[in-house]
Amino acid sequence: MTVDSSAKCFSSKTSPTLTREVLPELQRLLTLLLQKFQREWRADVHMDKVSLPRLKTMTWNLATQDSEVREPVAVINLKCPQESDLSFQLAKETLDTMLKSVYSIRDQLSNMGET
Repeated sequence: MTVDSSAKCFSSKTSPTLTREVLPELQRLLTLLLQKFQREWRADVHMDKVSLPRLKTMTWNLATQDSEVREPVAVINLKCPQESDLSFQLAKETLDTMLKSVYSIRDQLSNMGET
């Protein structure tokens, strides 16, 4: 339950005068608590973070699928430290879609670095 939903629940069950007096005080106290413990909570979050696997190497080659059409596919091999290798095949349409998404991620990261 969020602070807003708690406040709405509280205000719907109390008198308007009490709500006007208590809610601002409650918001002030919550703000003070958040400010007081922000550093500790950030440190806790930092310690609890799970590290994501990092890409060590990526190789690829072209192959033909085992089908009647024999369309070429990209066979991509990813290696991450302390992880098993990952291999997958992508047809041209799927690769195009994935590249558009990766370019979008790149652009968003670039924009974040500029602000």
